[in-house]
Amino acid sequence: MRKNLDASVFVIMFFVCLVWGTQQVAIKIAGHYVSPMLQLSIRSGLSALIIFMLFNRRDRIAANLNAPRVAMAGMCVGILFAMEFLLVALGIPKTSTGHITLFLYTAPLFTAVGLHFLLKEERMTGLQWLGIMIAFTGIAVAVQFSFSGDAALVGDFCALAAGLCWGISSIIIRISSLATLPPSCTLFYQLATTSVILALVAYGRGETLFVLNRTSLLSLTFQTIIVAVISYLTWFTLLRYYKVSSLGTLILMTPVMGIAAGAIFLGEKLQSDFTIGSALILAGLLLTRLGQNKTRAPAVAFCKKEKR
Repeated sequence: MRKNLDASVFVIMFFVCLVWGTQQVAIKIAGHYVSPMLQLSIRSGLSALIIFMLFNRRDRIAANLNAPRVAMAGMCVGILFAMEFLLVALGIPKTSTGHITLFLYTAPLFTAVGLHFLLKEERMTGLQWLGIMIAFTGIAVAVQFSFSGDAALVGDFCALAAGLCWGISSIIIRISSLATLPPSCTLFYQLATTSVILALVAYGRGETLFVLNRTSLLSLTFQTIIVAVISYLTWFTLLRYYKVSSLGTLILMTPVMGIAAGAIFLGEKLQSDFTIGSALILAGLLLTRLGQNKTRAPAVAFCKKEKR
């Protein structure tokens, strides 16, 4: 039986969310020396290799791929994961890291709506639907819905589409054979597929800039070791012992961390529309968590992250 949250979990989750919230800043800072798309490809490939070396014997990562249903589901979530980070890479040069982080973390909204129509036990309550409406209103306010063609707006929509990809992949994990596999298997499939696809896209687009210096090395080390290995394994470990719904609520700290990191390290200014929209989105996400039906098991879909 999973435990309720204690003080140590709040401290651990604070640092996990801090890491997840600052990863976009690390990508943008190193973007002058290594293209964002190539950064994400390299980090994903190195992380996949580390995960495979650590867990293949215990979790049978390679052997599980022999099952056709696992291979098909793994390929689907891998492609969606690659699409998510492809969109992040395209959006980062065009908008602020705060915008990227906030819109990326709208993924639980898309997951909740999708699962509502696919699984009876995941039907949402009235309070959750209210949260969904408030959050999507916040999205409209945050991007100002002007369709002006302005580069920042394009970047915002890339980040929002990335959140949609994450949300859909979470749904697939929830309803497919991947739900019964160790998290390391799903994480490996996602990271390996992402590395290959983004490398091909980076080469095709000519985004192969790679200058090895202290900044690029520190950024790639942070993204690979701290973000994609340590923070994700910490997250999965917490999921073994604590209630998923409660941990999911704590994840709401991540967009706040991302916005703050962008302002502190990159000098990004917070526009009033974005601030109001952010508050609405976070309030909506919180309501979808608090309004969860206590009689059903919490969804494992959002347990993924996988990555981010």
